[in-house]
Amino acid sequence: MALLLITLIGQHSYLLIFLVNLLELLALPISGELTMSYSGYLVFQGKMNYFLSILLAVLGAIIGISLSYLIGNKFGYRLIQKYGKYIHFGPGKYQKTAKWFDHHGNKLLILAFFIPGVRHFTGYFSGISKLPYLTFARNAYIGAFLWGVTFVTLGKILGPEWDKFHHSASKYLGIGITSLIIFILIIFLTRRYKLFIKSFIKRYISSLSKFFTTLRRMEIFIFCLFAVFLLMFISTLGLSEEYLNNELNELNEVSRYLIRKLFNEDWKTVMNGLLFLQTPLFLLVISFVTFSVLFLNRRDLLLESLICLSTIIGGVLLKKILISIFHYLKPSLGSLLNLGFPNEQSFMSVLVYGFFVFILVRHLTKTNLQSLRIFLPFIFLLLLFLMGIANVYFSIRLLSDVLAGYTFGATWLFLNLVLLELFRLIQNKVD
Repeated sequence: MALLLITLIGQHSYLLIFLVNLLELLALPISGELTMSYSGYLVFQGKMNYFLSILLAVLGAIIGISLSYLIGNKFGYRLIQKYGKYIHFGPGKYQKTAKWFDHHGNKLLILAFFIPGVRHFTGYFSGISKLPYLTFARNAYIGAFLWGVTFVTLGKILGPEWDKFHHSASKYLGIGITSLIIFILIIFLTRRYKLFIKSFIKRYISSLSKFFTTLRRMEIFIFCLFAVFLLMFISTLGLSEEYLNNELNELNEVSRYLIRKLFNEDWKTVMNGLLFLQTPLFLLVISFVTFSVLFLNRRDLLLESLICLSTIIGGVLLKKILISIFHYLKPSLGSLLNLGFPNEQSFMSVLVYGFFVFILVRHLTKTNLQSLRIFLPFIFLLLLFLMGIANVYFSIRLLSDVLAGYTFGATWLFLNLVLLELFRLIQNKVD
């Protein structure tokens, strides 16, 4: 099917990109993403026009999802009962997807285009659910536009490497675009409901201060930390298995290629600045600032200082042990230059910045600074994301090594945070 589509695109390029998107959104089992990305490849070759390709891709998607909405709105559930089996979508599968759609509703119409197996039926569900057309159209058409732009542009960026990377790049880029859209939606909602959010933050900060002074809630907090620790630990096991089975090579190749294409030489200064933030010298400065905050706060000073030392010094020893273990398990990697799993800088960055952010969130009490409690964790995650890009940009680290550094580091960090809060709880009960 894929080979046939590619052959037809070469012969009827503009017509096919329009028809395939239209038919896919009517729930036919064909790949609009493959068609759009290959059209982008033809754009790279100069055989198709970039903007016209996007226009037809978006137009096909809009007409397709609009038709499916109208069909669903007119015929409702009877349509699924009678004809669903012909498109591998009987009543059983409908019930499962309907449950998902009823839960998330129109909020995820934009994202649905990037979720295989969901976008095909989004229009039908919107119609069957009697979602108002204007509400449906606003979100669905934005999603269609982003979907078309993303995959035509992806093919153009991949260029001569399209045949090698388009399957894996589509998967990873879809995840990335979905994350970006969620981030944009958060910003939009923050601006739209600014007053409500301010009121909520004030109430949250007030309750947060009380939260840490109640023993029962402290126990719940420790349980949450332990749950995150378990999640990180399971992630490290999965990542380690994929590394030892050579299943991360595709991820590394795609990420390196896309980042070099998306960020040209003009970004070099910015990327150098991001790398500086994870140098040993700068991490030492952040560690010093952390101890200064502990000293100024003076609350549980000895306990928090010991756990901070355990986190950082223990982390230095642990990363050496981990690197040696993985080199022993996979000695075929050869030279010392390849001893990068997990990446040391990423590992230590999570520990140092993570503990610093935790202490600030735990102890910020001044009214004019308390709102930082909400935003600091997000700033921390964004910083890790950008530093990861910088490492891959200069081709000095593999993305898999960076991710391993983050997950192993987070596992050790949360283990120490669990111990910190356990000892604090015991100390409070004794007092």
